[in-house]
Amino acid sequence: MKTSSSIIVQAEEGRFQGVAVAHVTPGFSGAGYVIGTENEGDWLEVDVQIQEDGFYELSVRYAVPDGYRSNALLVDGNCYGYVRSRPTDGFVTERQCSVYLKTGTHTLALLKAWDSGVEVDCFLLSAVDSPELSRTPRQLINPKATAETVSLWNYLNSQFGKSLLTGQHTASGFTPAKEFAYIESLTGKQPAIRGFDLLSYTHATETADPTPHKLLEIAENKGSIESAIEWTTVHNGIVTLTWHWFAPTGGTDKTFYTKNTDFNLPLALKPDSNEHQLLLADIDAIAAQLKKLQDANVPVLWRPLHEADGAWFWWGAFGAEPCKQLWRLLYDRLTNLHQLHNLIWVWNSHVEEWYPGEDETDIDSCDIYAPSANYGPLRKPFEQVDALAGGKKLIALGENGSIPDPDQLIASRTPWLWYMTWGEGFVVNGKSTSDEQLKKVYHHPSCITLDRLPNWRHVGQA
Repeated sequence: MKTSSSIIVQAEEGRFQGVAVAHVTPGFSGAGYVIGTENEGDWLEVDVQIQEDGFYELSVRYAVPDGYRSNALLVDGNCYGYVRSRPTDGFVTERQCSVYLKTGTHTLALLKAWDSGVEVDCFLLSAVDSPELSRTPRQLINPKATAETVSLWNYLNSQFGKSLLTGQHTASGFTPAKEFAYIESLTGKQPAIRGFDLLSYTHATETADPTPHKLLEIAENKGSIESAIEWTTVHNGIVTLTWHWFAPTGGTDKTFYTKNTDFNLPLALKPDSNEHQLLLADIDAIAAQLKKLQDANVPVLWRPLHEADGAWFWWGAFGAEPCKQLWRLLYDRLTNLHQLHNLIWVWNSHVEEWYPGEDETDIDSCDIYAPSANYGPLRKPFEQVDALAGGKKLIALGENGSIPDPDQLIASRTPWLWYMTWGEGFVVNGKSTSDEQLKKVYHHPSCITLDRLPNWRHVGQA
């Protein structure tokens, strides 16, 4: 076990843009603290001298007088996640994540993300042991999983900590999709995992005051099931599905957004309510589509109820407990009533309060969008998700904009199992990931593309 006294770097000794040194809030160390990061482009950075190569635990000491704050955390310019802060009683020290630093000078920075900034007192580093990558293989939570589903599970377990599976979401159910045509034209390759949405497959998709974009999403999404089947049965690709669930009672425009519906989840969880019947009807409609995939021997990385802790979707609008109840209802009805055994259940939040339980998920994930064209390893959210089950689960990046650089993932020992770049605007024309970086990822020896997938539907079978 490594032991070391902390390296402390005072914020006021750094370089600033749009911030200033203050002395008002009591309890700061050094000669003051830094306030600001109020506007886009504001930042604070400090240099730290490292005497020995190794992993270090990075903490930030800050204060938040009121409200909610979010700042991107950068190490040598690379995004390691976000410092997301709520009001504090004076200055507090909060662990961020482990970072690998070589001997020499390194730069730590906070960059304005959302809302106004925190009051930053100092950065702290202390030496720690190298993070653990290995996982003991677990059984799927559904003991009746199909042979193909178990084979996919075996393959995923064999790759964790060794490879990064490339992934790309598409808003379109049609083949070829714009994202995939662009990737192939640029790299000559295709991703191993293709992401689809089930937003057009439930009952209440016709809503009041639909915007042109909503109508386009519904139209383009149709045909996703057929394309998903083709992706696996013809191309040997892996399928992941998410579900922007239009509220069962309707509303305006895109009713999966909390702001556009008055759907009451706690009421809908009561068996004697009309809302409950509508909820079940939607689940049954989705079950019919998932059954088509099962009949075609297509296993699914199934990621429902995503980003619930953000509360911008109705399934998260009433807090953690109703959402966890809905997760369990969804699992029970799809697995036990509809006999769907082709699903690998992917949880999607890094917040402990929202976690259904170690034995109620197969893979844990989160959605993180780094600043555009920043390819950092996103180590902090990885550690947050990994901590939910005590370092026992496979961990995936459920959604991303910029693609983490595989060399940085290796150096920082951040073994995301896969990434899933969101739709067209995040991949086409280098908007989030430059064309050169995209080429690097798709030709990197540690990245699994479609052409590098084995016949995974028979992995581990006799």
